[in-house]
Amino acid sequence: MSSDRLPVSIASLAGDGEDTVKITLPTSRDDRVEKVPTLKVVAGPGRDMLRFWTLGTDERMIIGRDERAAAVVLSDVTVSKRHAVLTTDDSGAVMVEDLGSTNGSAVNGVTIDRPTPLHPGDDLEIGGVLLRLEMLSSDELAHLDRVKRRLSEAGSDPLTCLRTRRYLEEELPALVARIRQAGRPMCCAFLDLDRFKSINDTYGHQVGDEVLARTSRIILGDVREQDTAVRYGGEEIVLFMPDTGRTEAVKVAERLRRKIADHHWYRTAPDLRVTASFGVAQLRPDESIDAFLRRVDAAMYRAKATGKNRVCAAD
Repeated sequence: MSSDRLPVSIASLAGDGEDTVKITLPTSRDDRVEKVPTLKVVAGPGRDMLRFWTLGTDERMIIGRDERAAAVVLSDVTVSKRHAVLTTDDSGAVMVEDLGSTNGSAVNGVTIDRPTPLHPGDDLEIGGVLLRLEMLSSDELAHLDRVKRRLSEAGSDPLTCLRTRRYLEEELPALVARIRQAGRPMCCAFLDLDRFKSINDTYGHQVGDEVLARTSRIILGDVREQDTAVRYGGEEIVLFMPDTGRTEAVKVAERLRRKIADHHWYRTAPDLRVTASFGVAQLRPDESIDAFLRRVDAAMYRAKATGKNRVCAAD
């Protein structure tokens, strides 16, 4: 018997003159994967989003803006230098206490003034930054670590940390050639932030830049390592998804659309709402890259023309 399988238990039960076989199904090893308590930034300045810290037992971690004093360093100006302290006991239970910060701390929207338990799934507000305590597997932590490395890759756009348009000329043709040689599918999603000029005009270009930075991190935190996001120009982003068919690519685009629309944008500016329109297309046999991008671009403009904040797939 393979060590990856657990035995099936079989018992014979009498009933109605027949023997009924009862089986106890094996427990999947996936259900017993060890998970690590992890504090992750889910809303805050673009430079802080997707940062994470794993928690051990018997730890005391200062949260704040002071890099010398804090173990959990946040860059937002609403965070005090020594804002709060996070402690764990020998059982792994987590407590958080505000340290007399200027803007206060809250757990699940309730301001705290004494040591307060923090459970998996709870939201922790540190000034204007929203963190969440999650239980993450080693695979999930490895994904976050890869995203962290992506954010500091050389040759990336300095604002969004996405690849620049040079990718289209220097690396995309080779990727398309490999995909075709292997006979595998490839899709592209083209997204454009809706009413972005209005955001700049209403809130200023600093907020517009912050929207672009956060949107890019929402994308990078969601897609696979083999997917490549490119800042195409302004508020336009192109996502290349090798080994992905049209149906799956539409699901990815729809998931990203929802995450952008549901993000905590009010933390960036009062009443700020951000949505995006997506076009999706699958690469055709013998189709040029230019023709491929024109089709996905046309699908995106159709999403814009038919109401925005939606996904349209090319024929």
